[in-house]
Amino acid sequence: MEDIEVYELARELLEKLTSELGSGIYARLEGELSIRWDTAPKFGAYASSLGAVDQPPQHCITIHYAFVRHMWRDAENFCKFLNSIPAGSDVDKLYDFFGDRTKLPSCFSEEEQIRNLFIAALTWVYFHELGHLMQEHGHIRVQHGVNPDQQSSDIHEFDASGREPLSGRAAVVSHVTELAADFEATNFYLVELIRHINNPDFVSDEKKGEVFSGLVYLMICGLSIVFYRFNGSVAPVLSTIPHGSHPDPLTRLEINVPHIFETLDIPALRQYIGHALDRKDLVLLSGKAELSVALYWSITKTSEKRFDDRFLIRGILSRPEVLHYLRPIIECWDELLPEVKAIRRFGGSLGLLTFSDQFRDRVNKMVPWGEGAEAN
Repeated sequence: MEDIEVYELARELLEKLTSELGSGIYARLEGELSIRWDTAPKFGAYASSLGAVDQPPQHCITIHYAFVRHMWRDAENFCKFLNSIPAGSDVDKLYDFFGDRTKLPSCFSEEEQIRNLFIAALTWVYFHELGHLMQEHGHIRVQHGVNPDQQSSDIHEFDASGREPLSGRAAVVSHVTELAADFEATNFYLVELIRHINNPDFVSDEKKGEVFSGLVYLMICGLSIVFYRFNGSVAPVLSTIPHGSHPDPLTRLEINVPHIFETLDIPALRQYIGHALDRKDLVLLSGKAELSVALYWSITKTSEKRFDDRFLIRGILSRPEVLHYLRPIIECWDELLPEVKAIRRFGGSLGLLTFSDQFRDRVNKMVPWGEGAEAN
């Protein structure tokens, strides 16, 4: 597909979403949601909030054309890479752990695989920007020490490895609001996915389960590619303290991927959707998607051009350094949450970043980094 066709597809999709949200939620709030397209050669998007947080929202989401173009090419190259893995090779055999070596959903044609992956990535980023706006993160960041002198409420998403590094309290607040926007985006995306999968004009009952599984797989692939692309070509480096403007891609995935399969595993939702995937199936589906992107990104995008298992998620509870990283994150979120709830004008409770009591207990049992082993 030519660039101009990709741009038109993106405009059609996101302008329709903007129109639906504008005529629905925003109209009821007597506010406005708009979308802009930026020609600056940056891979990213940004959210802008005009006016006071206690007035009807005046929100705008801006998408860079460069982001749209790169995501489409990544979708093309990703699918081409997976289809080119030689049968019986060592890489091919890695998929045996998941029960079969199918690397892309067979219910879609090659063109549909690329298109659905691209749509998933683009839509999720749009919802991430919407998450920033829903919780007025520009206002919150200024109030809590992130760029207190800035005059704009804009929050930019682009190659995070190239940004001026934040540290201390400012980094913690920036990371917390990124994770909170991620959580809103994932919830919004799942709501849209469920709405589509239950539309008989979109898919028949006979094919619903297979198509649903394929779309979830491509969603996780698209989300993973977005995180790695925002991080640049370097391998993820897990930090014990928040640093810079964004969490590392693995930490974001370690939080969002469980959010996906835990939500889809809710019995009432499983019944409503009509899918037959149990918790194990959902975890394996997520793991296969993650392996596919880890292979693609490390082999094609890094300077070493070889598989690097540092791109694989393993579960937050198995990463002591991430548990240490999350301690100030959880403390900060607990502090910000009442303010977020007071400002947030719409959205269900499932969209709010949540840490379970069990998870909090696991984090709190970690001794300060560098002082020895985990506390008993």
